[in-house]
Amino acid sequence: MKQIVRQLDILRELQARRYGMSVRELADEYNVDRRTIQRDLGDLREAGFILNEKRRADQSIYYQLQKDTGLPLNFPIMEIAAMIFAEQAGMGLVGTPFGEYLRSAIRRLTQAMPSEMRQFLERAAEAYVPLTRGHKPYEDAREILENLHDAILERRVCWVSYRSPWAEEARQYNIEPLRLLPHRGGLYVISRVPYYDQLITQAVDRFESVEVTEKEFELPDHLSVDERLSNAFGVSFEEPMDVVVRFTEDQAPYIR
Repeated sequence: MKQIVRQLDILRELQARRYGMSVRELADEYNVDRRTIQRDLGDLREAGFILNEKRRADQSIYYQLQKDTGLPLNFPIMEIAAMIFAEQAGMGLVGTPFGEYLRSAIRRLTQAMPSEMRQFLERAAEAYVPLTRGHKPYEDAREILENLHDAILERRVCWVSYRSPWAEEARQYNIEPLRLLPHRGGLYVISRVPYYDQLITQAVDRFESVEVTEKEFELPDHLSVDERLSNAFGVSFEEPMDVVVRFTEDQAPYIR
């Protein structure tokens, strides 16, 4: 286990344990010697984390992470660390209003931290590397994204201009947008097309315009968004069917 990952996990344990943990317990937990744990605790204190000590009747010392961080809304440290990681993992939100809101919230929280604490949490988040394959730019699609977001919340029909991958020109028609979802660096919307009475998956970057109308809609009972989400991507064509796929013995461990 990398040192920075172990130290972040120590913070989590010291925050979660009501009575804290001793150096011996931490050493046993992470299978390292006591001097390593003592160095970890020293590094955490240097980073600005307040570790309270409580001496037990047997003279052993237990360490607890002070829960009152003094930060806006008193966010627990581990929740802030999770938000920083979420920002790094959410590359598909780059250039979107949602990505900007996330960065703004994290910036407001981290600016109130001591610089050493902020740097520690940023290093800790970098230890967990999200597997990304690049992301699509959405800087020019802000209005489209905001209109789709508003229409989903208010259940309003949209008049859109959308160009399918196989079409030379965009087509105009009504959609009933239901969900926005990220997938492999891109953003997609699950919509119902009233003319065909079916759910479709559309790439946000293929919308040329989205106009929110005053007309409200309700999803028919015979259509399921969750079912559509389960096969929105990947190999899907017509009706589902059962198939048997054989793999060579040396490849089988990677499939299970």
